[in-house]
Amino acid sequence: MAEKILQIVTNNPEIYWSPEMPYGVVSVEGDPIDVLDRTEELLQHGWRLLSAPLPPNVPIMRGPYRSLVIEESDRQYDKEGMIAIEKARERYLIERKRNCQEPQEDFALIDRQMLQRALRDISISYSSSS
Repeated sequence: MAEKILQIVTNNPEIYWSPEMPYGVVSVEGDPIDVLDRTEELLQHGWRLLSAPLPPNVPIMRGPYRSLVIEESDRQYDKEGMIAIEKARERYLIERKRNCQEPQEDFALIDRQMLQRALRDISISYSSSS
């Protein structure tokens, strides 16, 4: 089985390419909705969404950072991923109207930990399917 190419789409300044983070990183300027927008563009050009577009709880959703994992795909469009992104965008807009947090180091750390967990889960999924 050929190894898939993974990319991380993020607005978190704590996430960048390094030997410890050996995946491609697509840096996005802006807020989490801008990350969703850029991810959606990529899903229309041969990439597939692997991680959940919504964080696990509302306080984190109101935070300033979001990181998503995508993989190279054989298909031109990831229809399911684009639907998930659209639903996430709607939910983000509702929650972020209520209360939006200023960038803080804690939110960057939480986002990085959620990304690491998603990458671990993806790795486990790949190894169990081979």
